[in-house]
Amino acid sequence: MADYDKNLKHSDLKIVGDSGSNGGVFNKVNIVGNAEINGDIDCQTFKCTGTAEIDGSLTSKIFKTTGDVITKGSLRGGEVNLTGNLNIRGSLTVTKAQLNGEIQIEEGIAGDEIGIYGNCTVKGDCQVEHFRLKGAAQVDGMLNAERVEMKLLGLSRAKEIVGGHIRIQPHSSWRWMSLLKNSGAPELKVEVIEGDVIWLEHTVADVVRGGDVTIGPGCRIGLVEYRGTFHQDKQSDIAESRNVG
Repeated sequence: MADYDKNLKHSDLKIVGDSGSNGGVFNKVNIVGNAEINGDIDCQTFKCTGTAEIDGSLTSKIFKTTGDVITKGSLRGGEVNLTGNLNIRGSLTVTKAQLNGEIQIEEGIAGDEIGIYGNCTVKGDCQVEHFRLKGAAQVDGMLNAERVEMKLLGLSRAKEIVGGHIRIQPHSSWRWMSLLKNSGAPELKVEVIEGDVIWLEHTVADVVRGGDVTIGPGCRIGLVEYRGTFHQDKQSDIAESRNVG
């Protein structure tokens, strides 16, 4: 499929109600209702209120959706804003994204700033500058970001977390939300965490390596290696800690 060319005049695609369309190159795509798109879409703006099923990949400079979006390919965009459910069979590559709801990505995430508010499942790696989470995440691969901020509202896991500044803690509202859901305290399980400045709460990890490391309450850590400062809360369990600076 041809890519969007700003020097050419492209038509708009508008779908209202239950309908379908072929893919293509468009200026604006506006969906109100339920739409099935056969093929790739490349556009300047993609707006959907309802459900969009795309049998291909989606590329859009501006993406705003309230509802459900399913792509059998990848999603590439500049600014992505979604409230609802997002199911990407490929990868997510964006400049900035705010995702509210249930997020499933079959491959990986790449971008500058990613904010996820809800539940997120990623089968591959996450390579971003700034990763923010309020909710729960399941990352099968590595989460690599200059800044990682995770406020947990459920059980989460990742294979490895690498970054500059890493802060993981329960969300301030987890106590009353856990009562409503009849669940226990939120927790992150991870094999390895490496960073320059690390602050952990309610985290279970095999190895934590960093410059300045703070292990807060609710943690169970196998080994902590630190080069600068080290603090351990009395309500945490660390098998071994050593200064390697």
